[in-house]
Amino acid sequence: MSVGSQTLDGMSGRRTRNAAVVVFIATLLWSPFPLGGAIRWAPAIQQILIVIAWILWVLGTARSTVLDRRYRRLAVIPTGLFCLSLGWAIIQITPATPSSWVHPVWGMAGDILGQNLKGTISLNPWRTEAEILNLASYVLAGALVFGMARRIETANLLLNAIIAVTALYALYAFALALSGVQQVNVFYSVPYKNPLISGPFMLHNSFATYCGLGSLAALARLCAGGSRSAVVGRGWRRLAESVMQYCFSSGALILIGFILNFSGVIASASRAGFASTLLGLATLALLAFAVARGRTNRTLAGLGGLTAAAPIVLILIVNGGTLGSRIGELLASDAGDQIRFALWASARRMIADAPLLGLGLGTFEDSYPLYAAQIFSNVMDKAHCDYLEFAAGIGIPAAIGWWLGLLWLCGANLRAIFVRHRNRVFSSIGVAATVLVAFHSLVDFSLQLPAVALIFTTLLAIGSSQSLGTAKA
Repeated sequence: MSVGSQTLDGMSGRRTRNAAVVVFIATLLWSPFPLGGAIRWAPAIQQILIVIAWILWVLGTARSTVLDRRYRRLAVIPTGLFCLSLGWAIIQITPATPSSWVHPVWGMAGDILGQNLKGTISLNPWRTEAEILNLASYVLAGALVFGMARRIETANLLLNAIIAVTALYALYAFALALSGVQQVNVFYSVPYKNPLISGPFMLHNSFATYCGLGSLAALARLCAGGSRSAVVGRGWRRLAESVMQYCFSSGALILIGFILNFSGVIASASRAGFASTLLGLATLALLAFAVARGRTNRTLAGLGGLTAAAPIVLILIVNGGTLGSRIGELLASDAGDQIRFALWASARRMIADAPLLGLGLGTFEDSYPLYAAQIFSNVMDKAHCDYLEFAAGIGIPAAIGWWLGLLWLCGANLRAIFVRHRNRVFSSIGVAATVLVAFHSLVDFSLQLPAVALIFTTLLAIGSSQSLGTAKA
C-alpha cells in the first residue's frame, strides 16, 4: 500500500472514530429526555445508539491496535465478572434447567390453567431478558468509552460533554418548574403532578443522583483547572486573585455547570440525593488532600475547597427551603419510611428463599406479592435498595460477581490517584462517582434508570482508561 493510501485510510479511520464519539455524546444527550429511560421503549433506543457508536468505533480502529497489553490486563477481569453474571441471568430464562431449580409458582400457575407449563428460574422471563439487555448495553458502553478515553483529548471532550449535558437538563428542570409543566405530560396525557423538581425524570431522587454526578464532574474539573492557573509564591492575595480570575474567565462555564447541577440537587429536595452528593464531594476533597505534596499544594487544595464551598453555601441559602423542611420531617419522625422497611423485609425473604439461584433478574414487581407481609395500594416494582433487589433477582453469587467487577474498576481509579502525577482528575471523579451511587443505592434505585446508569458508566470508564496513562495516538 502506498503512503498516500495509508494517509487516506488514516484520515478515514479518524473520521469514523470521531463519528463514534459524536454518536455517543448524542446518546448522553438523549437518554434523560424520555423520563430518564423509564418509558418502556426508551432503553431500546439508547441500546441501539450505543451499538451504532460501537460499530463506528470498531470500523475506525480496524487497522490500529485498540488496546495495548496494560489496558487489556485491566479490562479482562471486570469484563469477565460482568459476563459471568450476565451468563447466569441468561440461564435464569432458559427452560432447559433442572426441575428442582424452577420456582414453585410455575407449577401453581400450571394447575390453575390446567396446563403443563415448562417453567424457568425467573418468575418473569420477559423482564429478565429486558434487564439483561440493559446491563449488557452498559458493559458495551463502558468498554467503548474505555477505548475512546485512552486519548486525553477524547477523555476531556467526554467529561466536558457530561458537565454540559447534565447542566442543560438542570436548567431544563427549572424551566419546567417555572412553566408548571411536568415531563411526564410531554409523553402521556395523565393528571400527574409532582410538587418536587425532577426535570426530565419521573422521580426527584433519580434527578438528584443525575445532577449529583454532574456536580462531581464539574467541581473536579474546576479545581483541577484552578490549581494549574493559580499563582504560587507571591502571597495569599495574589493566589486568591489568580484562582478567582480563573473561575470568572476560562473556568466560568464549568463554574456555571457546577452551580446549575448542584442547584438541581438542592431543588429536587431529595434527602438521600443531597447526602450522597455531599459524600461524593467530600470524597473529592479527601482525595485532593491525600495526594497534595508540600505546603503549597495543600494550600491550593484548601483554597479550592473554600472556593467550592462558597457557591454551595449560597445555593443552600437561596434554594434550600424545601430540602430543609423535608430533612426536618425526617428528623421529627423516628418511624422513618415504613414503606421502604416493608420492601426491604420482602427482599430479604426473597433472598432467603433463593439465595443461590435468585428469582430472576428484574422480577421484583412479580415477586413482591408472593413475599410481602404488607400490601400497599400502589404497584411495588422496586425494592428501594439496589443491593437487596439485585441479589434477590440474580442470586447472591452472581450479584457478588457484578459488584466485584465494579470494585475492581474503582480500585484501579483509586490506585491511579496515588500513582500518577498527571490527569488524576478523571480517576478522582471515577472514585467519587462510585461513592455517590453506592451510597444512594442503599435507599433508592437511581442506577436502574438508564440515563443515570449511562452517566455513571461513562465517568467510571473514563477514569479507568486514564488510570494507566494517555495513549499517544
